[in-house]
Amino acid sequence: MRFSRCVGLLVALSLASGTRQATTFGEKVKNFFGIFGNKPPSALEAPGPCYCSCGLRNEESRIVGGQTTRMNEFPWMARLSYLNKFYCGGTLINDRYVLTAAHCVKGFMWFMIKVTFGEHDRCTETGAETRYVVRVQTGDFSFLNFDNDIALLRLNERVPFGDTIRPICLPSQRDKDYTGTKAIASGWGTLHEEGKPSCLLQEVEVPVMSLQDCRNTSYSPRMISDNMMCAGYLDGQKDSCQGDSGGPLIAEREDKKYELIGVVSWGNGCARAGYPGVYTRVTRYIDWMVYHSREGCFCEQN
Repeated sequence: MRFSRCVGLLVALSLASGTRQATTFGEKVKNFFGIFGNKPPSALEAPGPCYCSCGLRNEESRIVGGQTTRMNEFPWMARLSYLNKFYCGGTLINDRYVLTAAHCVKGFMWFMIKVTFGEHDRCTETGAETRYVVRVQTGDFSFLNFDNDIALLRLNERVPFGDTIRPICLPSQRDKDYTGTKAIASGWGTLHEEGKPSCLLQEVEVPVMSLQDCRNTSYSPRMISDNMMCAGYLDGQKDSCQGDSGGPLIAEREDKKYELIGVVSWGNGCARAGYPGVYTRVTRYIDWMVYHSREGCFCEQN
Protein backbone atom coordinates (compact mmCIF):
# COMPACT_ATOMS: atom_id res chain seq x y z
CA MET A 1 0.00 0.00 0.00
CA ARG A 2 1.25 3.47 -0.88
CA PHE A 3 1.06 6.33 1.57
CA SER A 4 1.57 9.86 0.27
CA ARG A 5 3.54 12.21 2.45
CA CYS A 6 0.88 14.89 2.31
CA VAL A 7 -0.98 16.11 5.41
CA GLY A 8 -4.52 14.88 4.79
CA LEU A 9 -7.34 17.29 3.99
CA LEU A 10 -10.59 15.36 3.64
CA VAL A 11 -12.50 18.49 2.73
CA ALA A 12 -10.53 18.74 -0.51
CA LEU A 13 -12.21 15.74 -2.09
CA SER A 14 -15.70 16.88 -1.22
CA LEU A 15 -14.95 20.32 -2.62
CA ALA A 16 -13.36 18.88 -5.72
CA SER A 17 -16.43 16.76 -6.43
CA GLY A 18 -18.40 19.96 -6.85
CA THR A 19 -15.87 21.89 -8.89
CA ARG A 20 -17.81 21.74 -12.16
CA GLN A 21 -20.98 23.12 -10.55
CA ALA A 22 -19.16 25.71 -8.47
CA THR A 23 -17.67 27.90 -11.18
CA THR A 24 -19.44 31.02 -9.95
CA PHE A 25 -18.51 30.27 -6.36
CA GLY A 26 -14.91 29.67 -7.40
CA GLU A 27 -14.74 33.02 -9.14
CA LYS A 28 -16.09 34.70 -6.02
CA VAL A 29 -13.47 32.98 -3.91
CA LYS A 30 -10.71 34.10 -6.29
CA ASN A 31 -12.03 37.63 -6.13
CA PHE A 32 -12.06 37.46 -2.33
CA PHE A 33 -8.41 36.43 -2.24
CA GLY A 34 -7.40 39.15 -4.66
CA ILE A 35 -6.48 36.96 -7.61
CA PHE A 36 -9.59 37.37 -9.74
CA GLY A 37 -8.69 37.93 -13.35
CA ASN A 38 -5.43 35.96 -13.25
CA LYS A 39 -6.52 33.54 -15.94
CA PRO A 40 -4.01 31.65 -18.10
CA PRO A 41 -2.68 34.10 -20.69
CA SER A 42 -3.91 33.68 -24.25
CA ALA A 43 -0.41 34.37 -25.58
CA LEU A 44 3.00 33.48 -24.19
CA GLU A 45 4.07 35.99 -21.60
CA ALA A 46 7.71 36.83 -22.24
CA PRO A 47 9.77 37.18 -19.04
CA GLY A 48 12.02 40.18 -18.58
CA PRO A 49 15.76 40.06 -17.95
CA CYS A 50 16.64 37.67 -15.14
CA TYR A 51 20.07 38.38 -13.66
CA CYS A 52 20.40 35.90 -10.82
CA SER A 53 21.97 32.61 -9.80
CA CYS A 54 20.13 29.45 -8.81
CA GLY A 55 20.90 26.87 -6.15
CA LEU A 56 22.74 29.14 -3.71
CA ARG A 57 22.26 27.90 -0.17
CA ASN A 58 22.44 30.28 2.78
CA GLU A 59 25.08 28.18 4.42
CA GLU A 60 25.89 29.05 7.99
CA SER A 61 25.67 25.47 9.13
CA ARG A 62 25.47 21.88 7.94
CA ILE A 63 22.86 20.45 10.31
CA VAL A 64 21.51 17.13 9.02
CA GLY A 65 19.70 14.06 10.29
CA GLY A 66 16.21 15.34 10.88
CA GLN A 67 17.30 18.57 12.52
CA THR A 68 16.12 22.16 12.30
CA THR A 69 17.60 24.20 9.45
CA ARG A 70 19.20 27.60 9.83
CA MET A 71 17.05 30.62 9.04
CA ASN A 72 16.26 30.64 5.29
CA GLU A 73 18.96 28.06 4.66
CA PHE A 74 17.02 26.73 1.67
CA PRO A 75 15.64 29.85 -0.05
CA TRP A 76 13.79 27.82 -2.72
CA MET A 77 11.46 26.18 -0.19
CA ALA A 78 7.77 26.81 -0.68
CA ARG A 79 4.93 25.96 1.70
CA LEU A 80 1.51 25.05 0.33
CA SER A 81 -1.64 25.81 2.30
CA TYR A 82 -5.23 24.87 1.51
CA LEU A 83 -8.02 26.68 3.34
CA ASN A 84 -5.19 28.23 5.37
CA LYS A 85 -3.95 24.83 6.53
CA PHE A 86 -0.44 23.64 5.68
CA TYR A 87 -0.40 20.33 3.83
CA CYS A 88 2.48 20.07 1.31
CA GLY A 89 5.80 21.52 0.24
CA GLY A 90 7.14 22.77 -3.07
CA THR A 91 10.24 24.14 -4.77
CA LEU A 92 10.69 27.46 -6.55
CA ILE A 93 12.26 26.84 -9.99
CA ASN A 94 11.85 30.31 -11.52
CA ASP A 95 10.12 33.58 -10.67
CA ARG A 96 6.68 32.33 -11.70
CA TYR A 97 6.57 28.57 -11.09
CA VAL A 98 6.73 26.13 -8.21
CA LEU A 99 7.31 22.40 -8.61
CA THR A 100 5.44 20.02 -6.32
CA ALA A 101 3.89 16.55 -6.30
CA ALA A 102 0.80 15.88 -8.41
CA HIS A 103 -0.94 14.22 -5.47
CA CYS A 104 -0.70 17.56 -3.64
CA VAL A 105 -2.99 19.22 -6.19
CA LYS A 106 -5.10 16.53 -7.84
CA GLY A 107 -8.66 16.70 -6.50
CA PHE A 108 -8.08 20.14 -4.99
CA MET A 109 -9.61 23.47 -6.00
CA TRP A 110 -6.19 24.74 -7.03
CA PHE A 111 -7.13 28.43 -6.97
CA MET A 112 -7.51 28.11 -3.18
CA ILE A 113 -3.91 26.97 -2.74
CA LYS A 114 -1.69 29.59 -1.12
CA VAL A 115 2.08 29.39 -1.62
CA THR A 116 4.44 30.96 0.94
CA PHE A 117 8.13 31.76 0.40
CA GLY A 118 10.99 32.99 2.58
CA GLU A 119 9.65 31.25 5.65
CA HIS A 120 11.42 29.34 8.41
CA ASP A 121 8.94 29.20 11.29
CA ARG A 122 5.52 28.66 9.76
CA CYS A 123 3.77 29.04 13.12
CA THR A 124 4.94 32.51 14.16
CA GLU A 125 6.62 34.36 11.30
CA THR A 126 4.92 37.23 9.54
CA GLY A 127 5.84 39.20 6.46
CA ALA A 128 6.66 36.17 4.31
CA GLU A 129 6.01 36.42 0.58
CA THR A 130 2.72 34.80 -0.48
CA ARG A 131 1.19 33.97 -3.84
CA TYR A 132 -1.83 32.10 -5.13
CA VAL A 133 -2.07 29.41 -7.78
CA VAL A 134 -3.71 30.39 -11.07
CA ARG A 135 -2.85 27.33 -13.14
CA VAL A 136 -1.75 23.74 -12.54
CA GLN A 137 0.10 21.50 -14.98
CA THR A 138 0.33 17.78 -14.29
CA GLY A 139 1.25 14.75 -16.33
CA ASP A 140 -0.29 11.30 -16.47
CA PHE A 141 -0.62 10.85 -12.71
CA SER A 142 -2.82 8.31 -10.95
CA PHE A 143 -3.33 7.55 -7.26
CA LEU A 144 -3.29 3.87 -8.24
CA ASN A 145 0.47 3.78 -8.82
CA PHE A 146 1.80 7.30 -7.99
CA ASP A 147 3.74 7.30 -11.25
CA ASN A 148 4.45 10.75 -12.75
CA ASP A 149 3.86 12.35 -9.36
CA ILE A 150 4.89 15.84 -10.42
CA ALA A 151 3.09 19.15 -10.95
CA LEU A 152 3.86 22.75 -11.86
CA LEU A 153 2.04 25.63 -10.16
CA ARG A 154 1.82 28.96 -11.96
CA LEU A 155 1.69 31.84 -9.49
CA ASN A 156 -0.56 34.89 -9.77
CA GLU A 157 2.45 37.22 -9.54
CA ARG A 158 6.18 36.89 -10.04
CA VAL A 159 8.30 36.27 -6.96
CA PRO A 160 11.13 38.74 -6.22
CA PHE A 161 14.51 37.15 -5.61
CA GLY A 162 16.76 38.12 -2.72
CA ASP A 163 18.67 36.65 0.21
CA THR A 164 15.68 34.73 1.56
CA ILE A 165 14.01 33.74 -1.73
CA ARG A 166 15.97 32.16 -4.59
CA PRO A 167 15.21 29.33 -7.04
CA ILE A 168 16.85 25.92 -7.13
CA CYS A 169 18.89 24.78 -10.13
CA LEU A 170 17.57 22.07 -12.43
CA PRO A 171 19.70 18.93 -12.89
CA SER A 172 22.81 19.60 -14.96
CA GLN A 173 23.07 16.03 -16.29
CA ARG A 174 19.91 14.51 -17.71
CA ASP A 175 21.23 10.94 -17.69
CA LYS A 176 22.64 10.95 -14.15
CA ASP A 177 20.99 8.53 -11.71
CA TYR A 178 22.64 9.96 -8.55
CA THR A 179 23.23 6.53 -6.99
CA GLY A 180 25.27 6.96 -3.80
CA THR A 181 24.74 10.72 -3.71
CA LYS A 182 24.14 12.21 -0.28
CA ALA A 183 20.96 14.15 -0.89
CA ILE A 184 18.97 16.47 1.37
CA ALA A 185 15.20 16.48 1.85
CA SER A 186 13.54 19.38 3.64
CA GLY A 187 10.07 20.31 4.81
CA TRP A 188 7.70 21.13 7.65
CA GLY A 189 6.36 17.59 7.85
CA THR A 190 5.86 15.46 10.94
CA LEU A 191 8.95 14.41 12.86
CA HIS A 192 7.60 10.87 13.28
CA GLU A 193 4.61 8.81 12.23
CA GLU A 194 1.28 10.08 13.57
CA GLY A 195 3.00 13.23 14.79
CA LYS A 196 2.10 16.85 14.14
CA PRO A 197 3.72 18.94 11.40
CA SER A 198 6.80 20.85 12.51
CA CYS A 199 6.67 24.61 13.01
CA LEU A 200 10.34 24.93 12.00
CA LEU A 201 11.73 23.85 8.64
CA GLN A 202 13.56 20.53 8.99
CA GLU A 203 16.20 18.83 6.87
CA VAL A 204 17.48 15.28 6.63
CA GLU A 205 20.41 13.83 4.70
CA VAL A 206 19.69 10.56 2.91
CA PRO A 207 21.72 8.51 0.39
CA VAL A 208 20.22 7.87 -3.05
CA MET A 209 19.78 4.19 -3.85
CA SER A 210 20.12 2.56 -7.25
CA LEU A 211 16.87 1.68 -8.98
CA GLN A 212 17.64 -2.02 -8.64
CA ASP A 213 18.40 -1.73 -4.92
CA CYS A 214 15.15 0.18 -4.50
CA ARG A 215 13.22 -2.63 -6.18
CA ASN A 216 14.97 -5.14 -3.91
CA THR A 217 13.62 -3.53 -0.74
CA SER A 218 10.39 -4.53 0.98
CA TYR A 219 8.46 -2.74 -1.74
CA SER A 220 7.14 -4.87 -4.58
CA PRO A 221 9.40 -4.30 -7.64
CA ARG A 222 6.42 -3.34 -9.79
CA MET A 223 5.65 -0.45 -7.42
CA ILE A 224 8.90 1.32 -8.36
CA SER A 225 8.82 2.75 -11.88
CA ASP A 226 11.71 4.22 -13.85
CA ASN A 227 10.29 7.66 -12.98
CA MET A 228 10.99 7.13 -9.29
CA MET A 229 14.05 7.02 -7.05
CA CYS A 230 14.56 5.82 -3.51
CA ALA A 231 16.62 7.61 -0.88
CA GLY A 232 17.17 6.56 2.69
CA TYR A 233 18.53 3.76 4.85
CA LEU A 234 17.45 0.13 4.82
CA ASP A 235 17.42 0.08 8.61
CA GLY A 236 15.13 3.10 8.65
CA GLN A 237 17.35 5.67 10.34
CA LYS A 238 16.17 8.81 8.58
CA ASP A 239 13.38 9.70 6.20
CA SER A 240 10.94 12.32 5.02
CA CYS A 241 7.45 12.05 6.49
CA GLN A 242 3.84 13.24 6.26
CA GLY A 243 3.66 16.90 5.27
CA ASP A 244 6.93 16.75 3.34
CA SER A 245 5.11 15.70 0.14
CA GLY A 246 5.93 17.84 -2.86
CA GLY A 247 9.07 19.18 -1.25
CA PRO A 248 12.59 18.98 -2.70
CA LEU A 249 15.28 16.35 -2.66
CA ILE A 250 18.45 18.25 -3.55
CA ALA A 251 22.11 17.45 -4.20
CA GLU A 252 25.23 19.61 -4.13
CA ARG A 253 27.13 20.03 -7.39
CA GLU A 254 30.87 20.42 -7.80
CA ASP A 255 30.42 24.20 -8.10
CA LYS A 256 28.74 24.17 -4.64
CA LYS A 257 25.34 25.05 -6.08
CA TYR A 258 22.38 22.81 -5.34
CA GLU A 259 20.16 21.14 -7.90
CA LEU A 260 16.75 19.52 -7.62
CA ILE A 261 16.93 15.77 -8.16
CA GLY A 262 13.70 14.53 -6.58
CA VAL A 263 10.22 15.45 -5.36
CA VAL A 264 8.95 13.88 -2.12
CA SER A 265 6.26 11.44 -3.24
CA TRP A 266 5.35 8.44 -1.10
CA GLY A 267 6.48 5.72 1.26
CA ASN A 268 5.29 3.08 3.70
CA GLY A 269 5.18 4.99 6.96
CA CYS A 270 8.20 7.06 7.96
CA ALA A 271 11.72 5.70 8.48
CA ARG A 272 10.50 2.11 8.62
CA ALA A 273 13.14 -0.56 8.10
CA GLY A 274 13.07 -1.88 4.55
CA TYR A 275 10.98 1.01 3.25
CA PRO A 276 13.05 3.99 2.06
CA GLY A 277 11.40 7.19 0.91
CA VAL A 278 10.26 7.26 -2.71
CA TYR A 279 10.76 10.39 -4.80
CA THR A 280 9.83 11.49 -8.30
CA ARG A 281 12.97 11.40 -10.46
CA VAL A 282 13.31 14.98 -11.75
CA THR A 283 15.74 14.18 -14.58
CA ARG A 284 12.90 12.38 -16.37
CA TYR A 285 10.92 15.62 -16.61
CA ILE A 286 13.39 18.40 -17.42
CA ASP A 287 12.05 19.13 -20.90
CA TRP A 288 8.47 18.98 -19.62
CA MET A 289 9.28 21.36 -16.76
CA VAL A 290 11.11 23.91 -18.91
CA TYR A 291 8.41 23.93 -21.59
CA HIS A 292 5.46 24.33 -19.25
CA SER A 293 7.16 26.97 -17.08
CA ARG A 294 8.61 29.01 -19.95
CA GLU A 295 6.62 32.10 -18.93
CA GLY A 296 8.88 32.35 -15.90
CA CYS A 297 12.40 33.71 -15.80
CA PHE A 298 15.06 31.07 -15.08
CA CYS A 299 18.24 32.10 -13.31
CA GLU A 300 21.60 31.16 -14.77
CA GLN A 301 21.89 27.39 -14.33
CA ASN A 302 25.70 27.15 -14.56
